[in-house]
Amino acid sequence: MLVQKMKQFGYTESETNIYLSLIEHGLMTGYEVSKKSGVPRSKVYNYLEILVKKGAVLVNKSEPKMYSALSPEEFVGMLKHSTLSDIEYLDEHLSDIRRKEADTLLWQLESKESVLLKMLYMIKHAQSSLYIQIWDDTLTPSITKALQEAESRLDDFVCILFSASGRYNLPFKRFYQHGFEDEKRKDMGGRWVNLVCDDDIILFGTLDDHCDVIWTHNVAMRLLAKEYIKHDAYTLKIIQEHGVDLRNDYGENFEGIRDIY
Repeated sequence: MLVQKMKQFGYTESETNIYLSLIEHGLMTGYEVSKKSGVPRSKVYNYLEILVKKGAVLVNKSEPKMYSALSPEEFVGMLKHSTLSDIEYLDEHLSDIRRKEADTLLWQLESKESVLLKMLYMIKHAQSSLYIQIWDDTLTPSITKALQEAESRLDDFVCILFSASGRYNLPFKRFYQHGFEDEKRKDMGGRWVNLVCDDDIILFGTLDDHCDVIWTHNVAMRLLAKEYIKHDAYTLKIIQEHGVDLRNDYGENFEGIRDIY
């Protein structure tokens, strides 16, 4: 796992093994580094030179040359600084490029991690409105915080919360407790998410064992998804305000309402 993570920051397996050997054993010659790291002597000096240029390894100017690793704390600090600098550069320059959206296309998200990241981005960048149906076990701390911030800055904010356990806990006020999860799961075939931001982009799909979620700017899909959330909100508001009368007319769980055939 450590080798794979280091590769993401541009360090090969051999470079990682050399750095870790120097951390573990301290000051060493190139010959000693080769023995401890398992990197062949014919290649170790080339890798050491690369690591010195990257700033991860230090070398003195005496003979024989001695090598030492940057401390893990300083190494991680160096990676954070360079990574943030690169991200800031991309943010500055990519934002200048005007993108032509393919409004009619549906884009597939096939992993839960990619869905959660897309949700977080959409919620954080919502400027005028946000409509969402979401299950409580999909609410990561980051998404919960983003929703809390969105509620405070947006006038048009509607959240429908589903909970299999019946615990409806959110750190903000403007949300509707659904309360009919069993019936909805039967209708939908599992848990799902429905998110509409700024009347511009939607994310919709199921999140159970098989993740099948799309996002799109498609106008028809956008209108349909938004009306679905608003319809839920209308119904739940009526139930909140007239629940006693409705139960008398349609049953304790409003099963009579569902008899439309």
